[in-house]
Amino acid sequence: MIDVNIKFEEQNDRLLCKVNGDFDAYHSAEIKKQIKDRMESSKMSKIVIDMSEVPYIDSAGLGAMVAILKDARHLGKEIVLASLRQNVKRIFEMTRLDKVFKIVEVLEEA
Repeated sequence: MIDVNIKFEEQNDRLLCKVNGDFDAYHSAEIKKQIKDRMESSKMSKIVIDMSEVPYIDSAGLGAMVAILKDARHLGKEIVLASLRQNVKRIFEMTRLDKVFKIVEVLEEA
């Protein structure tokens, strides 16, 4: 099992979180914790989550994403999801979460 890693990078006015690996029941708690901790310590008001290296997301992953979104709103920050793979994007569409999250095709739009 490949572990998930997240690279954080602050650029301009945003915190970029590049998630690499499956966003599933095994990893969602760790991903959520890392992003939440970094979001709380960052002064950036926009959090961009780069999903281009996430081949798979399950219901636990979606739950973690919703929790991250709630935390961000509580902190007065904006979450943008970028570069979702087609199969991952389809899951957001099927669960109607594409109406809840701001989703952009490429990082440059975030």
